[in-house]
Amino acid sequence: MRKLFGRRPSAGTIIAFVALCVALGGGAYAATHKKVEYKGLSKNARLKVLGVSSTNANTGTTPCDPTTSTVYKDCTSVQVNGSTGFPRRYFVVFDGVLNGGGSPASGECRLELDNTALVGTTNKLHTEGGDSAVGINIVTVPSGGKHEISVACNETSGDVKLPTYQLSAVQTR
Repeated sequence: MRKLFGRRPSAGTIIAFVALCVALGGGAYAATHKKVEYKGLSKNARLKVLGVSSTNANTGTTPCDPTTSTVYKDCTSVQVNGSTGFPRRYFVVFDGVLNGGGSPASGECRLELDNTALVGTTNKLHTEGGDSAVGINIVTVPSGGKHEISVACNETSGDVKLPTYQLSAVQTR
């Protein structure tokens, strides 16, 4: 013990101690004062922006009936209105039932954002006459503002019909 306190601290030790006190004091000072807001919104305001979702479903009353292979027919769509200050991604889910009317049928369905096909969402459809399930899931690129997310289908052979389907879009972080 006598050796530890027997001599005076050097100038470097004193400067290091003062620097340590200033560094710790700066963090304490920053924690007690107003924070700088990101893009004009506090953290609580940014979290309130979340929670945008929309769903549209058909239970068989009016089936989607595409008629050609060259033109995609919009079967259903949802409107989303997200924050422009903090663009978010949308988790989009489409589920449906394909019916060929008792005979083989085939076609394609895809998701579209503002009538532009989303890459990687085209799903080839085929049924041997009975019912077949259709499903497409994707997380979109970040987008803010008002948008329309839709499902468009065509038929390449037979008589493709989608009697029941549901499209949902939920905003994610």
